[in-house]
Amino acid sequence: MQTLWLVRHAHRLDFIEPDWFNDAAYPYDPPLSEEGCHRANFLITAFAKIPIDRIWTSPFLRTIQTAAPLARERNLPIRLEWGLCEWLCQDWTVGLPETTPVDELLQNYPNIDTTYKSLVLPCYPETIAELDARLASIAHKLIQHNCQHQLAIAHKGSVIGIAAALTGDSQWLAYDLPCGGIIKLVGDRQRWHSSIIER
Repeated sequence: MQTLWLVRHAHRLDFIEPDWFNDAAYPYDPPLSEEGCHRANFLITAFAKIPIDRIWTSPFLRTIQTAAPLARERNLPIRLEWGLCEWLCQDWTVGLPETTPVDELLQNYPNIDTTYKSLVLPCYPETIAELDARLASIAHKLIQHNCQHQLAIAHKGSVIGIAAALTGDSQWLAYDLPCGGIIKLVGDRQRWHSSIIER
């Protein structure tokens, strides 16, 4: 049996400071808010008695920052996976969102695995059908690694899309997972069960 933990990134700064966008170097790549940083640190406690063998995040700063305290505490590399990114909808951005370059990220997050190559690359712009197909693809590629205890930190749509893909339960797609919310998936290549652990 495998366990795949899915976490929505913690609270982001532009939720409370929308003007941050105007002067940001990477306006579509906001950091966590102070509340979000507290939540990221809380994950150390939330996973204190839970084994984690591998950590994946989308390449966006808010997911990396959510993973960083736990990755540092466990001395685990962070794999930046484009297949976990948020929906690349042209109504939200005016092009493929520019994320913080890896060489800049490494100054604060040295656990990032610079040798890792994404398993799935999204297209832009992306339709809902293309998003669903991408999330189904990355979900199945993650579990093919035969790693018993994995953690993926991504975005609301990505997290619930992966839960829906693995469990076959489309009701997940209507679930409003809060920032920092945790879903536990347990199963094998044939059958997966899910539960919400932390809200």
